[in-house]
Amino acid sequence: MKEVNEALRQHLNNDKHFNSCDLYELRLKSGVSYYWADADVDISHDGNIYKSNGPIIVREKISTTSTVSVDKMSVSISTNEQDKIGGIPIMAVAHNGGFDGAELSLKRAFFDDAFKIIGVVGLFTGLCEVSQGGGLTLKLSVKSIVQKLNIEYPNRRYYPQCPFSIYSKECGVDIRRFRKQGKVTALAGTNSIRIDVPFDDGYYTAGGIDWLNGPLAGQSTQIMRSQGGVIMYMSALDVAPRVGDSFYIFAGCDKTPNDCKNKFNNFNRNRATPYVPLKESIR
Repeated sequence: MKEVNEALRQHLNNDKHFNSCDLYELRLKSGVSYYWADADVDISHDGNIYKSNGPIIVREKISTTSTVSVDKMSVSISTNEQDKIGGIPIMAVAHNGGFDGAELSLKRAFFDDAFKIIGVVGLFTGLCEVSQGGGLTLKLSVKSIVQKLNIEYPNRRYYPQCPFSIYSKECGVDIRRFRKQGKVTALAGTNSIRIDVPFDDGYYTAGGIDWLNGPLAGQSTQIMRSQGGVIMYMSALDVAPRVGDSFYIFAGCDKTPNDCKNKFNNFNRNRATPYVPLKESIR
């Protein structure tokens, strides 16, 4: 059930004509959000400015069913070179994987005759999947976040190393304590960079980088090695970052009790079972 304020309730129940527009919030995996409105003027709501001069966004009706399935919505984004994310055209960001793990929220704003907002109702929030992209049009399939419930059950296993992903809810480590913002100072190779963040050898190994701007804006990169002041990716990227590009970098975990205890002070949540033999070794 959608909840609205009393003023909007009265407006929807009593008036026959409505002035309204869609409000879109695109939240990238890095946590950076972009706001757009399908209106002729910018819309201010909840402390955010929804830009009217951004890409043209057209959506289909939200698909819901009574069966066990995932609700979804199809969205087409028409862009030009002036429509950018992190200083890079939206289409380039999509092709570079910047929309992976992104979240799109749709709201509907209603106005009075003076074009003052009466109320806003949230319609849909889901995870983005790029279904098609080329030319000036990007098509997204936005699926309800309940698809995260599609997990293997039972989900508890016994491994020599901790089965939890670092910074996950099960792990409990706050990423903000182990994340720093920095910039690229030099390209050290096809899949490695130097950064302005000092670190000990191995500190960021198995960690990651969330790019904030540049050609990789919105994309996350897994770190294979951090040694000698050089950050090496797990694999070479399709597009190289530029000197001066900003990012968030966060520490990695080797999932051993020692790392969990000494590096993250999180040993009470560690679920490694190094003394339980693997099934391959049981006779």
